Amino acid sequence: APPPAHLLPLTSPSPPLRFPFAPPSPPPRLPLVNPSPAPQRRPGGRMVYVDKPTWVSHDGQPIFSIDVHPDRSRFATAGQDHQVKLWALKPVIDPDAESDEAQPQLLSTLGGHLGAVNCVRWSGDGALLASGSDDHLVMIWRQAAAGEAAGSVPFGSKAPPSTERWRCILTLSGHAGDVIDLSWSPVGHRLASVSLDNMVRVWEVSGALTGGAQLGGAQQLIAALPGHQGMVKGVAWDPIGRYVASQGDDKAVLLWETREWTEAAKIEEPFTRTSQKTLFRRLRWCA
Repeated sequence: APPPAHLLPLTSPSPPLRFPFAPPSPPPRLPLVNPSPAPQRRPGGRMVYVDKPTWVSHDGQPIFSIDVHPDRSRFATAGQDHQVKLWALKPVIDPDAESDEAQPQLLSTLGGHLGAVNCVRWSGDGALLASGSDDHLVMIWRQAAAGEAAGSVPFGSKAPPSTERWRCILTLSGHAGDVIDLSWSPVGHRLASVSLDNMVRVWEVSGALTGGAQLGGAQQLIAALPGHQGMVKGVAWDPIGRYVASQGDDKAVLLWETREWTEAAKIEEPFTRTSQKTLFRRLRWCA
């Protein structure tokens, strides 16, 4: 007798799929970490590798900014631990130098900020280093001359003693919010800073290289630019020094003319759909 209807299969089993040939193998993956940081050329282009030196650290705290010195001898980092650190660049790009115990890696630890350091920038000639922080301050640093007092490793830091002596020679106050980004003029020692207080400020700090600045420093505010309608999170001086560009949470980039410090243009269309939850908006010019 045939089986009951409720026991019959609904569909007949499908035959197994057959391929006329094996599917192609996936392409090989390129290495992300280069065992030898030396650049390797290939016909038609250059292979780019990524390496992360584990010894570059702010005691386990986030690093918010990095800037390489113009002479490529060192780089500066800014961290949530309230510190600025200076590192030798050679151990990063040369494996032999990295393994050489006589080659210092951490050059100096600069303490003085009372909040997270959001940005560090070298001046164009490399003589000065600027740092901006959640403490609303911009600090200007230079290497201490013979006989000058220099800063010490901050209390409680795990960093070893500094091999280079640096000192803060100028503190710029005036922002009413966290300082997020900095940019030096291409010529001279003018500095633009932006903050969560919606402001762009421009400073003349050339006096930091004179004898008078060693007595405590004198700050000169050149311009305070209130054009943004939201927190300002990025600033960049153009390569010839004619304009300063700033970008904020108001979804706009403003161009400031540097002779009279007037607003030259306002660019909004490319940014109408951008998120307002971004901490940094660090824009740059094409050289």
